[in-house]
Amino acid sequence: MSEIRPQYQLEKKIDWVFFDLDNTLWDFDKNAEKALHELYRKHKLHLNTTYRVEQFVQLYKDVNASYWKRYELGEIDKDKLRTGRFIDTFVLMGIEPALQPTNIWNEYLEICPQMTDLMPGALECLSKLSQVFKIGVLTNGFENTQNVKIIKSGINKYIQFLQTSESVKLAKPNEEFFRLALFENGVNRTNCVYIGDNLNTDVWGGINSGITTFHYLYDVNNIEHITHPLFGGTVTDLVDWANWLIANQAKYESN
Repeated sequence: MSEIRPQYQLEKKIDWVFFDLDNTLWDFDKNAEKALHELYRKHKLHLNTTYRVEQFVQLYKDVNASYWKRYELGEIDKDKLRTGRFIDTFVLMGIEPALQPTNIWNEYLEICPQMTDLMPGALECLSKLSQVFKIGVLTNGFENTQNVKIIKSGINKYIQFLQTSESVKLAKPNEEFFRLALFENGVNRTNCVYIGDNLNTDVWGGINSGITTFHYLYDVNNIEHITHPLFGGTVTDLVDWANWLIANQAKYESN
């Protein structure tokens, strides 16, 4: 796969590399689809709706994305997020309240984090970077859920710090969310980099917090051309990016 190279050389010492989790390291889309397929079959939803499983998955994704935006803006709490996205999906599918599976949101949160698919090259990327830098994960998500994902997928051995929106009661792109992570680890914003897939919560959240930020974009057809001194560039290959970051650090230290 081709890669859009970072737009400039990092002329500074890097101590920490911070990652977003979902769809940057852990393949949220693929794992969520597997969990939703399992729930559709378990609860025999086809008996109460004309929606096929693929339509159910897509509808849930759309509703879920809308709920996450509201959560990130502070308009709803985590309980409303967890339950509302399923209830609204069932309503749109025409499933009457009496026929809607109860507590399916808890089942989803038990099943989905157990899935282990990672983004391409994520494991190798972390393995390489952890030999040179400290690794942290900054994620909008529930503390227990994100911990399970990290442990079950086997990337926990590379990660030295995890901060979730639930743990600090703030969500990306809030600048304070990023500042808390830096304060907790005693790292200056000039001595770290951040990478994430979401243009708003990750890229602009990191940039507006004064951190050199990279946009991880698995789909090269959706490249965003950003002009900002703290935008590191668009990355489509995590392993190639890791090699570049390590080489850049070695070059800096040799000067």
